[in-house]
This record gives sequence, structure tokens and C-alpha cells, in this order.
Amino acid sequence: MPKAHALLRAGFPYLKTVGMRRVTSYPTDLALGDDDVLFVVCRTEVAAHVRRLSQDDEDLGAISGDFLWPQCIVRGPDGNLYVSDEGRHRITVLTTEGEVVRTWGEQGSAPGQLDRPSGLAFDAEGRLLVADTGNHRIQRFTPEGQHLGGWGSHGSEPGQFDMPWGLTVDEEGDVFVADWRNDRVQKLTDEGEPLVVVGSSGNGNGEFNRPSGVAVDEHGDIYVADRGNNRVQLFAHTGRYVQQFRGDATLSAIGRRYILANQKTLRLREMSNLEEQRLLRAPCSVRVDGRGRLYVPDLGAHRVQVYEKEAYVLEADEIMPPLNAPTLLTT
Repeated sequence: MPKAHALLRAGFPYLKTVGMRRVTSYPTDLALGDDDVLFVVCRTEVAAHVRRLSQDDEDLGAISGDFLWPQCIVRGPDGNLYVSDEGRHRITVLTTEGEVVRTWGEQGSAPGQLDRPSGLAFDAEGRLLVADTGNHRIQRFTPEGQHLGGWGSHGSEPGQFDMPWGLTVDEEGDVFVADWRNDRVQKLTDEGEPLVVVGSSGNGNGEFNRPSGVAVDEHGDIYVADRGNNRVQLFAHTGRYVQQFRGDATLSAIGRRYILANQKTLRLREMSNLEEQRLLRAPCSVRVDGRGRLYVPDLGAHRVQVYEKEAYVLEADEIMPPLNAPTLLTT
């Protein structure tokens, strides 16, 4: 699908929160399943797992895959779940019911070996791209783990990486990488040729402090989990900064039920500063779906915040050409 010529951005309101500490502890990533099921990677210090939740905030149980430090999750063309485990330097493949299909990967720096893998994404050919974080490269595999090549090296030039983390592939086959320690996002061809670099170090608009997740929607808009700045930033497909999300959380349905059954927690919440409770805390992933929904695993607050995009595609004959000195104050 070609990128939109322009958009009327009517808004991007907060929709809801799902999960809570005792259900979605330390969520690092999520995948979208059938029937509105969310598969949330929970990197709890007790027993890391994948939690299944409905979008109505119903707890559907946990999946265990003998994880140590699970990081990212995607659903493959075969319907299975693929989870990167940076602690075990491997990929675990599970059914949506929790049966382990296979695991593959070993620690090392040779072609096909992994060192703290994180971001995962499937391309249009059904091949799995892996952000091989400790080796500062992107590698490509079959779903069974057969190595198909890769690209990237350690550095700060375009096409190089310093601990690549988040990863996604857009509808045109281009690859987006959250280049964690370089504080930027890179857009590259499927063979690693650099196309666009977005961002630099800092906390201003369009700047990053350890970006760790990236997603691209049907309009070509780019979403970046700016973990160190406790926010998600949105960019147009050109790399132009559009807006940011700082957090608007309300209590989830699970959270309300828990708090209403606990008098001490009720009292503590009644006495707390609720303004701070809504904010994002170190989000390290971001996902979008075909309905315009934005999902932010809110790592430090043990929940998922959900927003819903309202935008309208404009054709070239419906909008003026770009202006040299744009301002909305004249409209």
C-alpha cells in the first residue's frame, strides 16, 4: 500500500489500559492474536512468561517457555508465537496455547549465532529478522532457524549499529531499527542499505534517550518507544516529528477489581498523587494494529496503555503543496 500523500490528523485519544502488576509484571512487548487476544511478554523476576489477555482485560492465563530474559514477541505467518530470549541467546517458538514447538540459537558471533537477541519481525517472504543486539547486526532466518544472511556492524555511521533493539518491517519491505545506544532510528532496505536516519541524543522533540521499540502503521507513520525519556514519539514517514505520548492511564478492569477488594490499597490510592499514576514509565516497545490502535507496554507501571488514531487520508488535489514557513496560527 503506498504511503498517504498527506493526513488530516484529527486526534489520537487515549482509549484504555489493560493489565496490572500482578498480571502483567514488567511487560516488555506484546503480539496481537485472533479474537482480540494480546500476548504480553512479562519479564518478572520470579518466573518470566507470556500472559494472554483479552482487550476487555480478561486474564486468559500464562504461557511458559523456559524463558530467562524474554524480550520481544511476534506472531508468525504460521500462527505461532516467536519470542526472543536475550538471557538464553535463543528464539523460542510456541503455539498460541502455550505448547513449545521448537527452540533454536546459540551464543556467539559467527554467522547464525546470537548474542542477546531482542527485536523480531517477519518480512513479506516469511523470513524472520532478528536484532542481534550484542553483535550489532541484523540477521535473517527461516522460521525453523536456518541462517539466511544478515548485515550491519558496530559503529555510528548510517547502516551501522550500537546495540540495535526494536525492529519492524513496513508494507514496502523496508526495515526500521531502533538503534539503542546511537539514540536514533534507522530505515534501511531489506539488504541493509541506509535510507533515512531519524533522531539524535536528547530529550527534545525528535530526540531520543535509548530508543528500544519501533512500529510503522498503514499510513507509514513511525512510532518509537523512547524508553529513557518515558514516552512514545510519532513521526511522519519522512521522519518529521509529529507528536508524543507521555501517558494517560486509567485503572484497568483487572486493577479496579483488585483495588476494590483491598481496603489498604484503596486508602493508599485515595491519598496518592493521581497525576503521576497516569504517566508512562520506561516503555520499551510499541505496537500498532490495522484499526489504528497503538499499544504501549508500560514496563515500569506493569500495564499496557492503548490509544486510537483518528486520521483521514488526503490526496494531492485535496491539500496545498508544502509551505516554506508553516504555522497553524493563520488558519
